[in-house]
Amino acid sequence: MWQQIKDFFTFSRKDLNGIFVMLFLLMLLLLSRIFLPQLASNHQPDFSEFDRMVLAFEKAQRVALEAKEETEKAKTPEFTRPDREIAEIKLNPFAFDPNEMNEEAWLRLGLNARQVRNIQNFINSGGRFRVKEDFRRIYTISDEEFEILQPYINIAEVATPPAIAAKDDEDAEKPAPTKNSEPGHRQLIIDINTADSTDLLRVRGIGPVFARRIIRYRDVLGGFHSAGQLLEVFGLDSTRFEQISGSFAFDRASLKLIDVNSAGINDLTTHPYIDFYLAKSIVDERVKKGRLVSDADLYGIPLMHDALHQKLIPYFKFDQE
Repeated sequence: MWQQIKDFFTFSRKDLNGIFVMLFLLMLLLLSRIFLPQLASNHQPDFSEFDRMVLAFEKAQRVALEAKEETEKAKTPEFTRPDREIAEIKLNPFAFDPNEMNEEAWLRLGLNARQVRNIQNFINSGGRFRVKEDFRRIYTISDEEFEILQPYINIAEVATPPAIAAKDDEDAEKPAPTKNSEPGHRQLIIDINTADSTDLLRVRGIGPVFARRIIRYRDVLGGFHSAGQLLEVFGLDSTRFEQISGSFAFDRASLKLIDVNSAGINDLTTHPYIDFYLAKSIVDERVKKGRLVSDADLYGIPLMHDALHQKLIPYFKFDQE
């Protein structure tokens, strides 16, 4: 019997290997039943940190976009006051005496080459800025540019040489006509767009200096279409304007016209009322519409405000094909 029991519990190597494998599998099964539930409950995916990172990234993107928009907004005029806003971008104001500035200093101030050339021509011809308002009368300096630069203008007080004072005052010596002076005298009316200096000298209140200035500015403008433009002549103030304006007729047939459908940017900027930005806007509007058929087409240009529109339209022609 003992031998039978011994034979029953005697295993070959193959049997022993099978027993060990079975025990190993049973052990794994037992361990999995103990630990798997804990692992499943303790290692649920946590996306909260990822969500926070996504929110932080989106916020950073939003802040960067807002900063970019603010930067672009600062660089781009809003066109609520287009001339003023463009001038603020263009100019780099600093304290200056216009009588002491050279070309390099004017350019550093932010003026363009055309404006600098006009100022230098005025000074080289013997002109001098005596008060701040004199700077406004440079016809290529806009009211908006003068408004920005005025606080920075410091004109040194100097004694005026007698010869220069006499030259500037020679027109003032001619008395203005009045209703009571020279009874029965018929007031002289001259077409300002065809008059020469001799004709202008016949008007009381105009001497050689103002005659030259009026003709020079008339040539630059292409002619006068209204009396108010006389106030744009350098040195001609409201008092003198009241004296002489009634002596002139303004024949628009004599105006030098600009064909807005063929003129390029350079052609348009030769007129003192048109700067580069307005000229480009006019050309862009013409390209967009194909052709400008009337002054109404110019109302769509942001830079063409009402006052400027009224001043410019008499100089434009809209030739039909």
